[in-house]
Amino acid sequence: MSETLKQRPRILIVEDHAPTRLAMSRLIRQAGADVVTARDGEEGLGYLLTQRFDVLLTDLRMPVMDGFELVHHCMKLPASHRPSRVIAISGEYEAGVLQGQPVQFMPKPFDLHTLLDMIGGKPN
Repeated sequence: MSETLKQRPRILIVEDHAPTRLAMSRLIRQAGADVVTARDGEEGLGYLLTQRFDVLLTDLRMPVMDGFELVHHCMKLPASHRPSRVIAISGEYEAGVLQGQPVQFMPKPFDLHTLLDMIGGKPN
């Protein structure tokens, strides 16, 4: 893969669908990021409370704790633990569901190059 990220960001991927989670993790690692994965929002929040991430990449529809609740908790974290960028991905919802929140949105199925641009901080 020729597309790479400029720096080595730490990415937390929260996605309940294992094949999607594994594929995203592999592709983003190949692009040069450090990646941690979680199966649901509750597990993801545990990582956010104990580690520092540059980007939170979360699905919106998940069991246990969905992405909406995870984003809500994430925004209440102290600045030292809050990722500088939050990207929500969903095949069921539209970008408008996050209106008014500092969250970028990407519909599923997503384009890898667009996702890497979002992670790397380039405008979409």
